[in-house]
Amino acid sequence: MKKKLFNIHKLIGINILLFFFISLFFGILTIFQPYINLWEDAKKHIPNIAFKDIDLNQCVKQIPQRTYFGENGKKVRSDLIKLTLPALEVKATNLMIVKNRPNFHLDPNTCKRVRQKSFTISKFFDKIHTGAIFNSIIFKIIFGFMSVAVVFLCLSGILLIIKNKYKNAKTKTVRGFFAKYHRLLSLYTLPFILIFGITGALFNLGVYSSPLLTSYFTNGKTANILKVKKNILVDPDLKPIKKTQYTKTMDLNKLYKKALNEFDNIRFYEIQLYNLNDINTRVKFIGYEPKNIFVSSMTNESYVVLNGATGKVIDKKFAKDGTFAEKTLDSIFYLHYLRTFSDIPRIIFGLICIVILFGLVYSAFLWLFRQKKDSFTYKVLKPISFTIILGSIISSSALFLTAWTIPKKYMHFYLIDSLFSTQEVIFYATFILVFIFILIKKNIYIVSKYSSLVAGIFLILSVLAHQLFSGFNFITLFAKDLYIIGFVDITLLILGLIYIFIYFKLPIKYFDFEAK
Repeated sequence: MKKKLFNIHKLIGINILLFFFISLFFGILTIFQPYINLWEDAKKHIPNIAFKDIDLNQCVKQIPQRTYFGENGKKVRSDLIKLTLPALEVKATNLMIVKNRPNFHLDPNTCKRVRQKSFTISKFFDKIHTGAIFNSIIFKIIFGFMSVAVVFLCLSGILLIIKNKYKNAKTKTVRGFFAKYHRLLSLYTLPFILIFGITGALFNLGVYSSPLLTSYFTNGKTANILKVKKNILVDPDLKPIKKTQYTKTMDLNKLYKKALNEFDNIRFYEIQLYNLNDINTRVKFIGYEPKNIFVSSMTNESYVVLNGATGKVIDKKFAKDGTFAEKTLDSIFYLHYLRTFSDIPRIIFGLICIVILFGLVYSAFLWLFRQKKDSFTYKVLKPISFTIILGSIISSSALFLTAWTIPKKYMHFYLIDSLFSTQEVIFYATFILVFIFILIKKNIYIVSKYSSLVAGIFLILSVLAHQLFSGFNFITLFAKDLYIIGFVDITLLILGLIYIFIYFKLPIKYFDFEAK
């Protein structure tokens, strides 16, 4: 029984290993998405501003000055404005975003329009983490089943530890070293692996597989579950009301204060305005309740709707009033994406995920040491595994560097009537180059050393490029209270030095897969 369980554990583990590594590696970067988002664009190098100090009236004036068309080519509703407030912990940006206008961003300090980069590595990392990079529901479902497999590996791993009664004695072989620390690191971080595995499965399979059923039950009319009856992810927009009588809308900052008074503890991150300057003007303030963790972060919205002409409360909802589905989905988002988390919890979770990543890499090394060297599986998975592991490290470092070294006019290019992002192409090309280097060199130790060196150089150069081309150095960043951006530079610098240190100190014995 023990042998069968071990073989199943090993078989499933090696089959999901690469998917899990990609999801986890870029998931760690996604944890710090808000900070990377500020760092990669000089237009976001702006001081923080309190919500109460934003001139909402002036900012809203910038919006209805022209007609807008959505991605579907249809004219955007002129009677509705959705304005996202600066909210790093929720929306990962310090700009104001007009959600229902294409590429419309405002500086909250000046209310001037900001044209940010069309390709951002912070969002790109998130797409890789969820499998959305392939733009296919099939891959999202595959990532969902990968999460289910992770849960199984956790449970089967516990059973194997109990049945085999492993002792944490000193190891005499390299294979024993990887076996011991794969087991220990995975065991000590087990609660977090289970959380990420379960929530990842619920997120990808529960949400992204729903279009298949939706399309079936609506006879192919729509695959979008959000268009069917109740929007279970977020509350639907208010129904439009025809304008009847001109009445000047109250000062939006005063309405904001009224909205705050309706809650004991609220942080608003979105304002929706219906029929400005009409007797039927309605202003909806949407937010989350920081003290109501698990059920109030992203999807179970807390909101209040005010009459824009009088300030009277029309409707109101607390997090506790959400449906079971809303609360459940909010818990999934909260635990998986760590939205509304402050800096210290994000750093702690990031460090825990790095420990999990080491446990995962050790499992890959352990499999390589145990596998027969003349087997087809070994010959195929060895180069592919190191392509994924080393390619992820170099490609992510390359994205940080190219964020500041590629001139704006070369950030995109046309090829056969299609528009491509230069950074994205470099990202994929890096994996191909690493794979070719592995096939030519055939010495994984040498490839790993030079990959670490290149990644370290890229990260250090990315800091220098940021300091040179952004117009901000360490002195000006900290003088203008742009601490987050300064700390990102410091972190990248430290990581770069660590990679270079690994280049000089990497032991060769851990790569001697032919050893007995």
